[in-house]
Amino acid sequence: MSSVADKSVLITGASSGIGAYLARELARRGARLGLLARREDRLRELADELENGGATVAWATADVTDGEGLAHALDDLDADLGGTDVVVANAGYGVPEVPRRFEPGVAIAMYDVNLFGMLRVIDWALPRFLAEGSGHIVGISSVASFFGIPRNASYSGSKAAMRVHLQSLRMSLAPHGIAVTTICPGFVKSELTAPAKFPMPFLWETDRAARLIADAIEKRRGEVVFPWQMRWLKQLFVRAMPVAALEWLAEVRPAKKRPEGSGQA
Repeated sequence: MSSVADKSVLITGASSGIGAYLARELARRGARLGLLARREDRLRELADELENGGATVAWATADVTDGEGLAHALDDLDADLGGTDVVVANAGYGVPEVPRRFEPGVAIAMYDVNLFGMLRVIDWALPRFLAEGSGHIVGISSVASFFGIPRNASYSGSKAAMRVHLQSLRMSLAPHGIAVTTICPGFVKSELTAPAKFPMPFLWETDRAARLIADAIEKRRGEVVFPWQMRWLKQLFVRAMPVAALEWLAEVRPAKKRPEGSGQA
């Protein structure tokens, strides 16, 4: 029997992509699911699909940037499922940040969802887990957390902050019986990657990623980086090479000074 069978798992960002596929995979393994996202139509459709397959499902709409609304929604899911064993902070997004099209506020908004959205989930879950002496926190970070990707400063930075925060929590909470898992995917098919016009090496199908994440949850693993090629590159380049060399490989260059009156940004 699966180790998540009859466990209660709350997932943010559950209406599409990794969140939706992870819900399907955990339902297949017998978990009771609390689904949370902003889009009611998507959530209702997913919940109906899972319930028709025999799963126990509760769902609620909330935005992870709305602390009060998020807490109320999590309270409702917790009550509907009779408690919470695992929380998966999956809600997140990324948009390219091109200097010539700079927009104030974009970076703050991305950090608010990716990083502070996770912290709000942890603020809700941790007091309960500490009181019970058990529980499992899962955060979906990224391989981008290991190196600042050009034109993706806020995505890389917010995911890096997530990863380091979870690493510290993992060491702090282990003596209290609480597991912390950090998932660092490479490119996975989703709404986030669909519009991309650049090469995405080692692109994974979403269901494959969901199976690996579900395995990591079952085994209460610490940090999981996939695919293996990205894990290998992380060890070879990020850990072994000087920062200056990495930036050179990423083609980071100071902008050339343009003649005055050139009319170019």
